[in-house]
Amino acid sequence: MKHVWERIGELRAQYELLREDRTPIDVFTFFEVDLGLDPIPFDDLTSKYRVEAAITADFTGIYLDAEQYALMEKGPDWKLNRLRFTVAHELAHYYLHRDLPKLENFSSLQGFARWNETYGGKKYTVEQEANEFAGRLLVPESRLLACFDEFAPDAEKLVPNFMQSGSLRDKFAEKVAPRFGVNAQVIAVRLDRDSVWPVS
Repeated sequence: MKHVWERIGELRAQYELLREDRTPIDVFTFFEVDLGLDPIPFDDLTSKYRVEAAITADFTGIYLDAEQYALMEKGPDWKLNRLRFTVAHELAHYYLHRDLPKLENFSSLQGFARWNETYGGKKYTVEQEANEFAGRLLVPESRLLACFDEFAPDAEKLVPNFMQSGSLRDKFAEKVAPRFGVNAQVIAVRLDRDSVWPVS
C-alpha cells in the first residue's frame, strides 16, 4: 500500500485542510470547497444499492444517501464519524481509481452502480486501497503514534506487558477515536496496519 501512503503525503502537502495537525480531517469541506465536487443527496441510496455514498461516474460529485447527507451539518457522533470515513473512501476512488471506468460507457446511475459491484473484476484490490486511503487520511500515523506514546508509560505502570491486553487496546481505541473523528474500529485497524499496537 506504499503508493496509497505516498498519494496521501502528496495531498497533505498540497491541501492545508488535510494536514496531519488538522484532525479531525474535514473531508466534507474538502470535497465541496477544495475539490469543487457536488454533494448529491440521493433518496434511499443505502437501501437500494447498499452504500452510503458513491462517486459519480464522471467524478464531478458524490452521491450521498439523503438521510446521511442531512447528518453533515449535525447528527450523532458515531453516524457523522461513519460518514466521514465513507466520504474519505470515495475520495480514494477519486484520486486512485479515476481511470478505471474511462473505457466504460455508462448511460445511467444503475449501470455505473452495477459496474461498481465488481470494478471490472478488480473489486477486492480497489476496495482495499480505498479503505487504506480513508483510514490513513483520517488517522495520520504520526498523530496516532503520538497518542500511543502519551498513553504507553502510564499503561505500562498499571499493567506490565500491557500490549498483550486486547481489552486495553480496545479501550485505547475508544479513547482516542474522537480526536480523529472516527469510530474506534478505524483506530483498531490503524493500530494494526501502522504497526503501532498490532494484534498479538
